Amino acid sequence: MSILEAIIQGIVQGLTEFLPVSSSGHLSLVQHILPSTSGGNNDVGNQAFSLFLHFGTLLAVFIVYREIIWKMILEFFSMCKELFTGKFVWKLDRMNKERRMVVFVVVASAFAILLFLPVLGWMGLETGGEPVKKFSDLAEYFSNDNSIMAEGIFFTFTGILILLATVFEYRIGNSPKNEEDVITMRNACAMGIGQCIAAMPGISRSGTTTTVGMLTGAEKNTALEFSFIMGIPAVLAANLLEVKDTDWSTVSGSTVAAIIVGVIVSAVVGVLAIKFLKWIVSNDKFHYFGYYCLVLGIAVIIIASIERVLGTTFSFGK
Repeated sequence: MSILEAIIQGIVQGLTEFLPVSSSGHLSLVQHILPSTSGGNNDVGNQAFSLFLHFGTLLAVFIVYREIIWKMILEFFSMCKELFTGKFVWKLDRMNKERRMVVFVVVASAFAILLFLPVLGWMGLETGGEPVKKFSDLAEYFSNDNSIMAEGIFFTFTGILILLATVFEYRIGNSPKNEEDVITMRNACAMGIGQCIAAMPGISRSGTTTTVGMLTGAEKNTALEFSFIMGIPAVLAANLLEVKDTDWSTVSGSTVAAIIVGVIVSAVVGVLAIKFLKWIVSNDKFHYFGYYCLVLGIAVIIIASIERVLGTTFSFGK
């Protein structure tokens, strides 16, 4: 992988990881049209590269939300101390914002178990020679197939979801029944389920969790903040598992250089993307991303259909 390709993928990762347009879907498209960034004898090197890109964007979350994350860490240890001393109070209405956030992050993260329930064996699909039984297997199946049809469908789904959420938020925005600017247990549960759905390439994690939070009554800026913070355990756990499964002995010196450049670029672009999205949401322009995903999804579906009919792939570098 060249430094230029590392910069391109770092920019794509930094932008799409946080903007509600799906990083996995966009990286899949980039790798579809630039086949030199995936496949061949360098699969493991690219796996390591993609892994570190996610660490770069995770670093961006810690930079932007460092104050509230630090307060949550302190609250977490305080909660542990109170649990051991028998002084812990379980009532949510008696907790401060940071302590409730800790509880709700745990609740939302617990729904990750849905990804590993073997309920899809009836589909008869295989990935890597193994049957698709879990939602995590299905996400891998769509990520590794040679078509971008699934990505197009999921981009379209993301666009529709964002537009529905913004219409819903607009209608209840001035209603006295609208929720206070806090996350509730209902929001946390719904956003946890949304995070599982977002495992599919083309479905935005931040877009899905934020819009699901809005649809269940959370204030848009509060939903956005919680979306980023609740994603930390899931992203960190997934990356640590990939670290364990990666064969580092096959990573070349050129890949290490690309990794360093990619991490720096993805972190810097990620910080800018988060700040930009916060501005977009605060200024009621969130629906623009819905239009973008909808148009992109339809375009990708058309391209995938043409590729299927012609039996070829529109790509560069072959």
